[in-house]
Amino acid sequence: MLQFALFVPALRAQTFSPTPSLTIPSSDISPRSEATGAPVNDFSVTVRTDVLNHFVERQSVESNNVATQVMEADVRGVQTTTTSNQLQSVNSSGSARLHILTTGTVSSTTVGLTTQARVATLGNHTFSVTKPVFFDGNRFLTKPAYGSLRARQFPQAVNSIASGMPLLGPIGDRIARREVYRRMPSSDAIVVRQVADDVLPKVNAEVDRQLAELNGKWRDLRQTIRRVSGGRQTSWAASTTDNSFSLSASSPSTTQHTPPSGQTLTTDLQDEEVVAVTFSQDSINRWLNAQPLGGLTIPDTALQQALQTFQNAKKNPRAFLQLLQRQTESSVEPLIFSLQLAKSSPVLLALEGGLLTLRIRFQVVPKLAPASQMHQMRIVLGGQSATDGKWTISLRQISVDPADRNAVPDAWTTLIGGQATQMVGRVPPSELPRTLDLSHIDKRIPATRIHRIQCEAGQLRISFNLDATSQEITTGRLVR
Repeated sequence: MLQFALFVPALRAQTFSPTPSLTIPSSDISPRSEATGAPVNDFSVTVRTDVLNHFVERQSVESNNVATQVMEADVRGVQTTTTSNQLQSVNSSGSARLHILTTGTVSSTTVGLTTQARVATLGNHTFSVTKPVFFDGNRFLTKPAYGSLRARQFPQAVNSIASGMPLLGPIGDRIARREVYRRMPSSDAIVVRQVADDVLPKVNAEVDRQLAELNGKWRDLRQTIRRVSGGRQTSWAASTTDNSFSLSASSPSTTQHTPPSGQTLTTDLQDEEVVAVTFSQDSINRWLNAQPLGGLTIPDTALQQALQTFQNAKKNPRAFLQLLQRQTESSVEPLIFSLQLAKSSPVLLALEGGLLTLRIRFQVVPKLAPASQMHQMRIVLGGQSATDGKWTISLRQISVDPADRNAVPDAWTTLIGGQATQMVGRVPPSELPRTLDLSHIDKRIPATRIHRIQCEAGQLRISFNLDATSQEITTGRLVR
């Protein structure tokens, strides 16, 4: 587990200021970034800092008893600390750089006793502390908090030991009050140091604890992603701008696309977008190849169920994968024929020209006849926005050809191709909601709405805006 330093740097006191303050300097050493190169991204996500702030923003109020020594005075009383946290991002291309800003006030009511006087005081101390956080895509690092604190004390009543005595009492009280104000800069400097000693360790300890937990969760998530992607080695990188955070993943063997100038989809946030996610078609195809699809045989007795599950996959994609898994373990005999997917790369996805093209390689295996040639079915999908807050994805084109381009179509290819062509006008568009409510995952996630979906140059880009500020977007190539 990553260990975090918990120490307070040297404090500089302005001991002769009427409102003494302390400056806690920043450490000069920045964590070293392990980011390397700039390979083509398999995946990237960019989030506005305002959205991430939902996970950091917090206000707290804490009350404690005061029992301390200020100069020769024995001080007793109560104090209330009000604290708020905010997240800030800083321009950094080598690794992500974030600041957790903690601001607050310490209000106190105390009584100081010496052998000479009794002083009742109200305090109103303010602080602003910055805790730096760095993320290189692999782990979160941090440095000690730094910032400034300012003490303000307001004597309410000053009573000398002669208080209440005729003649001597008022004189003693005036002398005691003058002495309190004379020594106030020194006592304020002591108080502000005590506030620093109380606030800084709490800020450091709380953030360090959360980052240690986050490192463990991120490590587990990366291992899960690696398993799902077939065990391929992935390099992670992160960066920030003054209003966004970006995380990307790349594989050393990613195909190096060279799209025409201007066709590469940006990972930057545009307009009112608050989140943008991009996938490369290579990463999607690698994920498809890791699924139990190669050589899968679906008998005609299970074909209707498979089609129905596929149509419902928009609501529950996991159900379709579970069905495929069951089919790989099933030995149900067909009545007439079975469909058998190719053993290698049975399903491939292409993202180009605003359209999503699905290529499926399969053959028909009749129960009492020789198998057909290997077919390639090409399904072209496109989408557009709807006026009722939803969007639709429709079948634009479907064709069936021999998987071997040099082969002559057999009877099965001709038959299936003719039937597939007739389906284009008969399959209604599939309607999907644009608003996503992910509060069941984490209540701090705000309701978002799909803003734009783009397919271009081997990339799929999906962006979102906040549901409360969303507007209807004009129709585009895939979905806009």
